[in-house]
Amino acid sequence: MLPLYLCALLAAAPPPPVALRAGAAEPDDEVTLNITGLAAPARAEAGLYLSGKLSVPSHPLRALLLRSTDGGAHWTEVLPAVEHSEVLFVEFEGCQGRVLVGWTTEGPGELTLFASSDCGATWKRRSKLPKAVWSEWPEQMEWTDGQRGTVWLSDANEENAPVRAITTRDGGKTWSTPKDAPQMPPPRPEPEAKGPSGESWKVSSDDRITRVERQEPGGTSQVRAQLPIFWRREGNKLVPTR
Repeated sequence: MLPLYLCALLAAAPPPPVALRAGAAEPDDEVTLNITGLAAPARAEAGLYLSGKLSVPSHPLRALLLRSTDGGAHWTEVLPAVEHSEVLFVEFEGCQGRVLVGWTTEGPGELTLFASSDCGATWKRRSKLPKAVWSEWPEQMEWTDGQRGTVWLSDANEENAPVRAITTRDGGKTWSTPKDAPQMPPPRPEPEAKGPSGESWKVSSDDRITRVERQEPGGTSQVRAQLPIFWRREGNKLVPTR
């Protein structure tokens, strides 16, 4: 039995700064929060985004998209459940958001585009991206406005595979391969981003915590949130284990 003072200490501990749904996690699973992307849209009302996946040791549980509307202090899940997958890219043009999700269990698989028209508050499936071969995987995604976008793909099973571009002009509903493919932009530094007022955001992790940091131009870095990496199921939600 825990000592009374320890029970009181645990009861008084503040809730974690992120709310996670239990989803398909089993009660005995140790669930890992994997953050691989950070996005800071130019429209401040769109908030901030952390992306990646929730995993158990054997496979990814589901794709993860976290949104903060209070400057990074608190985060909530906003993406519909996509099991065995992860979020690969997040893009915003104004309040038009696009998220690319890829199946990552036992190799590259299906690619699904999600869209938001309300500054990221809600997301809906837009389309499945066409592949030339099943093992094609995205190298980059870019949108010039809410309707026109490009995804660059290459064969993950072929060394030095050529890059193939597919484009859309209807917000991601349909895709085609252009004769003259646009040049792929250089890789972005991740997980880092510039905010709408010029502030810098970055994510760093150790063996138990992921930190979200903000830095004003010419100022010092401030930790806005510390997200536990390890979780377990408790009812219909996940709670930190460490």
